[in-house]
Amino acid sequence: MLLKRTSAALAAIVIFIGGPLCRAQNGNAPAKPLTVDEQIAKQVDDLIDRYKLDDYQAFRIDTLLQHYVPVYHAAMQKVKDSGAAQVESYQMVLDYWADFFDTQYQQIFNEDQWKLYLKSAAGREKKKRDKRLEAARQGKAN
Repeated sequence: MLLKRTSAALAAIVIFIGGPLCRAQNGNAPAKPLTVDEQIAKQVDDLIDRYKLDDYQAFRIDTLLQHYVPVYHAAMQKVKDSGAAQVESYQMVLDYWADFFDTQYQQIFNEDQWKLYLKSAAGREKKKRDKRLEAARQGKAN
């Protein structure tokens, strides 16, 4: 059970920060890790293609990611540096930032784009995350 949750959390982290972290130089060469800037550019390009963002929306998404993805990475590094071994520690940070980005995307996307987003894998992850966040809020209230 813990292994399954750990794998799911790590998969969500990889998906959240913009998809695959590596790309092949050619068919036989080892993968070279993408820089944060390359990850952001890829994420913006993917969002433009998937949701048909206009130039202003693309600019806002790019600006958002350029500013906050490094902050997200620093938060995850802080958890790692604290010696946290529980996947829940990482999951809490991931949930916080994913919720933050979803809230920002909702403000940037038009209604049709947001509906399409909610029907995607990101939307399904949002539903799961919303349940976890609500459970955590209720746990703190008790």
